[in-house]
Amino acid sequence: MNVLQQERRYLLLLVSAVMNQKKVPVMSGSLMPWGTIYRLADTSQVANVCWLGILGLSSEIDKSVKGMFYESYQRELKNVSTYQSAEEVLRWQLERKQIHFLILEGVDLRELYPQKEMRKMDCIRILVPKGELLRIDTMMRSMDYEPQENREDDGILYYKIPGVFVMFYDKIKFVNQKLEKYFDSPVRMYSKKKGYRYLRCFDKEEAYLYMAGRAANDYALGRATVRTVLDFWLYEKAHKEELNWPYVDKVLKRHKILEFSERLLKLGDIWFQNEISDEMEIYNAMEAYILSRGEQGRQLSGKILPLLQDVADFYKRDRQREWMKREKEALFPPKDYMEGLFPVLKKFPWLYSMCCLLRLFRIWFSKVKQFFAGIRDGLKEKLRAGKNRESELSDSQEENEKKYKDGVRDEEFEDFTKADRFV
Repeated sequence: MNVLQQERRYLLLLVSAVMNQKKVPVMSGSLMPWGTIYRLADTSQVANVCWLGILGLSSEIDKSVKGMFYESYQRELKNVSTYQSAEEVLRWQLERKQIHFLILEGVDLRELYPQKEMRKMDCIRILVPKGELLRIDTMMRSMDYEPQENREDDGILYYKIPGVFVMFYDKIKFVNQKLEKYFDSPVRMYSKKKGYRYLRCFDKEEAYLYMAGRAANDYALGRATVRTVLDFWLYEKAHKEELNWPYVDKVLKRHKILEFSERLLKLGDIWFQNEISDEMEIYNAMEAYILSRGEQGRQLSGKILPLLQDVADFYKRDRQREWMKREKEALFPPKDYMEGLFPVLKKFPWLYSMCCLLRLFRIWFSKVKQFFAGIRDGLKEKLRAGKNRESELSDSQEENEKKYKDGVRDEEFEDFTKADRFV
């Protein structure tokens, strides 16, 4: 076992021991690269869980590293009440604004864990109807939330001190387009949550399918973490007796993620219940793929999740959309830009299309003008070069004639001198 595998294995032992409330295996702190283990735990979104595991370990652990684990735990401990109150206010505001909404990922996920602070909260995700994002923006700003750049997906991200992130979507998006269509229903069509007029919720089967799809999506994009596996594994353990499995399996099979979901649950059993399998090669590859954020174990992972191939197509489609967007902006620039070119648009905005055509005509005319100017300059250059060659030939001819005349004079002078000597 190489050093990297040792660090990953010990991280999983820590998480497993905490989840099962068992004693963590003791290893000499001097032999363990605790700094690397913390970074791995942090990127896997389980550093707060690991703190509960290292509490009783040897004092040989570096104090600064131990402090980082402690800070991760304390942060989530404070976030329990912070996110709870934030979600309650959001529910109240959305109900007051009479906006149908569905909480895709919220504080309810913490109920799956033995202790609420063990589930790291990075964001509340809320689905709202199409066309409501403008009202949402006004509402969020009124509650002192600030828009943030979102590099993860198409959600609209907001942030509020002391550290609450909220993401709004008007559509559930997956790399798997067939699964995306499965969830492409108006928000108001989902089941109404008891005690609310506008809050909707998934039923247990829909929630399971969403979590399986979300896990497959993150896995395919190389974003899956230990927490991704934990969420899905704990939800299945909590509701497996209530789920309509024939229906769930049918939908998962239709969307080609049945095998992946089953293997992800089995990976959870291996990680958190110390089980083994006859196909450990596959699960080792999945482990390496998740903990390396998609850099290792990709070949075997592609066999259990064909969606990995779809990711390449997804990025290709994304590039095509970007290209089309740039082309559209080139043909129809923003109105502010056009008003700078055509001040008349400030009084008559309905002339926007005509001004765009006039702009395109100007660009075309300028390019045509440049084209013919280039041809003209080329012809001038050729004529100038021709004249230069003629001038060079003329000068050369005059020089040869001069040399010839000088040569004749020299010969006559020599003959005259010889004759003079003879006389």
